[in-house]
Amino acid sequence: MSWGLTFKNILLPIFCKRCDRRLLTEENGYFCPTCWEGSPRITRPFCSLCGRPHKGTVGFGTIQNFPCATCHAMKPRKRHTRQIVGAAYYDEAVGEAIRWLKFRGRQRLAAPLAELMADMAERELETACYDILVPVPLHPVRQRERGFNQAALLGHELGPVFPNARVEHVLTRQKPTKVQSRLRTPEQRRDNVRGAFAVSGEVKGRTVLLIDDVVTTGGTVRECARMLNKAGAAAVDVLATALATHAPGQADDRA
Repeated sequence: MSWGLTFKNILLPIFCKRCDRRLLTEENGYFCPTCWEGSPRITRPFCSLCGRPHKGTVGFGTIQNFPCATCHAMKPRKRHTRQIVGAAYYDEAVGEAIRWLKFRGRQRLAAPLAELMADMAERELETACYDILVPVPLHPVRQRERGFNQAALLGHELGPVFPNARVEHVLTRQKPTKVQSRLRTPEQRRDNVRGAFAVSGEVKGRTVLLIDDVVTTGGTVRECARMLNKAGAAAVDVLATALATHAPGQADDRA
């Protein structure tokens, strides 16, 4: 620990937002290593299409991802995304960090959250195949209120992981939408985001990686992907910090 950090901790001590343990490094600044590392990550096996973890494995040797029952039954033309990958569960320290970033403006948390995404991307995605990183946009009114787009912050932090891609804001949100997780039926969720996004840049023939903080029902990223595909994108994948899903074996009421 540097002398500067030592004096800073004496004069202005900081504590973990989850367990109140005193923080002795500036690596995260909000959560202690125990809480941060203990926050559950998503590991194999998970659905190769929607990213949600399976409660069992198949085969022998290396654990392989495979489609869940919901995705297996879905017609390919309705999926719009090639695959969705999330780094962690929207729970515990990671979930709190996302909320501190989004709703309390703690932009410094974008770096440790993006580090989780980078680790997942390097394990599960062909990072060299992407031409463009596209943050899921906020409505202009929401962005003015918040002062930033958290997905864009994450995208810029992730840039070095994807050697052939750069962040481009080729999507715009045309209308405000309700929070997807608060809507009860698949029809309400589809109607909520239908027509909410438009493509405002060149994506024809390009392989796109959508960047978002949390995938809840998947409706928002699927609608973004639908518009990107309609504009000629070669393929659309999704990388999220977290998935709002239950641990394997627990009930999941998504649709």
